[in-house]
Amino acid sequence: MKLAARLSAAPLRLHRARAERGVLFLPLVLLLAPVRNGVESTMALQMLVEFPLMMASGWVASRLVARRFGDGRAVEAIMRMGLAPLVGATLCLMFWMVPLALDLARLDAGINAAKLGSLLVAGAALEHGLRRAPGGGLVFFAGNMVWMLATVGLLFHDTPSRLCANYLLDDQRLTGVGLLGYAVAVAAGLVLHLRRLPGFGFAFLAQERDRDGQ
Repeated sequence: MKLAARLSAAPLRLHRARAERGVLFLPLVLLLAPVRNGVESTMALQMLVEFPLMMASGWVASRLVARRFGDGRAVEAIMRMGLAPLVGATLCLMFWMVPLALDLARLDAGINAAKLGSLLVAGAALEHGLRRAPGGGLVFFAGNMVWMLATVGLLFHDTPSRLCANYLLDDQRLTGVGLLGYAVAVAAGLVLHLRRLPGFGFAFLAQERDRDGQ
């Protein structure tokens, strides 16, 4: 039975490895000028496609590095309970959702490179944070993320004038709808993730109380 289970799991591991490699090298495709210009020519493609793909690439890179080399003591100290990486990832997304930041990234190649690099780092930070954060931390940061996505989405959709000089009003409204969809997806993902954790991610509280009582 164990041998059969291993054999049946082998194709899944192979497909997963191929998918991870594909996501890892997506930024190289986005560095091609025609692809990058096409994606960044609309606000919707930039925020709803480019942002998640860059963060997914950083996420996969972080997983592969951790799987291959493990996490050293310095990394464990910095990433303790996922607080620092989740704060950093949230601040990064908040900054690049500011309309002025989007305009500057569109006009200046250096700022655009900083945007892409910071999104990669934010994806890696999210992987570290979600791997370590207890249930309370996940609820707090995911709740903030849902609120941020929903607020920006409503702002983009309901504002009667353009917020970005480089993007049309219809494009802005479409982006707002997409961000609202992402807010719902993050909320659903949080629930599904917590269901997989012992005690919905709050089991560590009982463990801490047991240690204090000893």
